[in-house]
Amino acid sequence: MSARSSFQFHAIPADLLPEASRCLIQASAWFQSWLYLGITIYPADPRQPGRAILLRHRLRESGWEQLHISTVESPWIPRQGQLRRFPLELGWRALSVLPGNGQPAPILYALRLSLRTPALLYAEDGAHFQEQPIPGAPGPWVSLRSFSGQVFAIPASAAHDAGGDGPLLWVTTDDPRSPAWRPANIPGFGDPENNRTLDSLHVFNGQLYVAAGNPANGFRLWKTSARSEPPFAWEPVLTEGAQRYTLNPQVETMTVFKDALYLGARSPQPDPEWEFATSGAEILRLLPDDRWELVMGTPRFSPIGLQIPLSTEGPGFGDPRNRRVSRLMGTPDALYAAIDGNEDPFSADPASTPTGFQLWKTRNGEDWQPVTTDSFGQRAATALRVLQPTPHGLVAASDWNLALDAAAHPGIWLEERTR
Repeated sequence: MSARSSFQFHAIPADLLPEASRCLIQASAWFQSWLYLGITIYPADPRQPGRAILLRHRLRESGWEQLHISTVESPWIPRQGQLRRFPLELGWRALSVLPGNGQPAPILYALRLSLRTPALLYAEDGAHFQEQPIPGAPGPWVSLRSFSGQVFAIPASAAHDAGGDGPLLWVTTDDPRSPAWRPANIPGFGDPENNRTLDSLHVFNGQLYVAAGNPANGFRLWKTSARSEPPFAWEPVLTEGAQRYTLNPQVETMTVFKDALYLGARSPQPDPEWEFATSGAEILRLLPDDRWELVMGTPRFSPIGLQIPLSTEGPGFGDPRNRRVSRLMGTPDALYAAIDGNEDPFSADPASTPTGFQLWKTRNGEDWQPVTTDSFGQRAATALRVLQPTPHGLVAASDWNLALDAAAHPGIWLEERTR
C-alpha cells in the first residue's frame, strides 16, 4: 500500500496564525459561504496559557480573517501542590449552525471550554460574535445538536468519566441561549454505574441517537423521537459494544452516509497479559431497521448472525495499533474516515511521539482506499480533527507540532473535486 494515493488534496496556507509550538485545530463549520475554524494554540511550554482563535476563510477567493481571540488556561493545572493534567481538552469544542430562534436565518454558535470562563458565542451575521456565560444547570458544553425543534447538549461533565450519578444529556427550546434546560434522559440511562460518558450525538432516520461509553461491558447506543416531555423515552439499539464488549468501550464519532448511520469506535490500550486481544478501532453501520453491519473490524458472532467486515479490513484498517477513528464524515459522494496516531498532544513520553494520521475514503461504504497514511507527508501534522464538506470540496485539518518539524505550517487541505 502506498503512503499516498492519487486523491488530490492541496494545502491551504494559514499565515494569519500567531507563532506557536502546538496548534490544535478543534472545530469547523460552513456558514454563509465561509469556512470557519476554531483553533487553540500553545507556546513551547505547555504549562503556559494558550489562545483560542476563531478564523474564517472564503475558499478560492480570500485569505483568512480573525474574528475572535481569547486566553485559554494551560492544560496543566495546580492541584495539591503539583501540576496535573486537566481531564478534558480546553479550547473550542464545537462550531454549530442551528436554526435561529424564530428567525428565518440560522445562527452560528461556538462552544469554548476553559476552567474559569467557559462561554457560548454566537453570530447571526457570521462576523460579529457575542459572548455569554453558559446558561442553565448543565454547566460547560462540548456538543450541540438540533432535533425536533429543540437543542440538545452534551455537558463537559458527561464527556468525562468522573463517576457520580451517571451522565445526562440536556435539552432546551430551539435557542441554546435559553436558561430553560432540562435533562433529556434519566441518569446513565438507568445504569449510572456502567454508562459512564456520553460520547457522540447524531440525527438519523427521524431519531436522535446518543452513544454512551461503557468500559465495563462495551458501548451502548440509544435513540429517541423526543416527542414527549423530557426526560424522554429512549430505546437501546446496540449494546455490549456490538458484541465486541470491552474492546469497544466508546463510539468516538458518527455520521450519515447513503441511508445508514456509521459509527467509529475507539478501542482501549491492549492488555499485554491477554495475547489474543485485538485492540484496533472499528467502523460499524446501522441501517434504518436497526440492523447493524460490521464495516471494518474483528469478525464475530452476534444475535443477528456472523459478522464479517464488509471491507475485508481488520481492526484499524489492518493495523491494531490504530485504536481511534477520530472522525467520520459523509458527503453526497463519499464517506471519509480519519485514523489518528498518538492522542495526547502534550505527552512528554518519547514512546508516545505522535505517529501522524491516516485518511480513508469510500464511495459505497465498503470498498475503502487510503487517501494518505502519512499525514500528507507532513511530519508535524498529528491528529486529524476536521473533515468539513464545502461546495468546493472536502476540507481536512489537523493539529500540528513544531517540535517535530520547526518549519511546518498548519495542516489544512482542500480536496480537488473531480467529475
